[in-house]
Amino acid sequence: MTLPITATTGLTAAAPAAATTAPATGTQDAQIREAAEGFEGIFMTMLSEEMLKGTDVAKGNPLYSGLMTEKLGESLAQSGGIGLADVIERQLGGGAA
Repeated sequence: MTLPITATTGLTAAAPAAATTAPATGTQDAQIREAAEGFEGIFMTMLSEEMLKGTDVAKGNPLYSGLMTEKLGESLAQSGGIGLADVIERQLGGGAA
């Protein structure tokens, strides 16, 4: 219920804006999948970093070891990972089965 504003301004309250249309389901599913894979990539990067701490890779240049663990985590996630992206996608309402 909107009431007019009758103070010295003489303005009336605006009508509620029309609801915007939701994005296409396919686009939304693709965005959900991308976010889920991104999260799994970050998680796999963290796991890779922890696994490689005791190796010679971690003793080398931190810039290169960081890049390597990041790319390794992303590659693992994109190639199926541990299934975390599928679970996240289902929880967010995406199309994963």
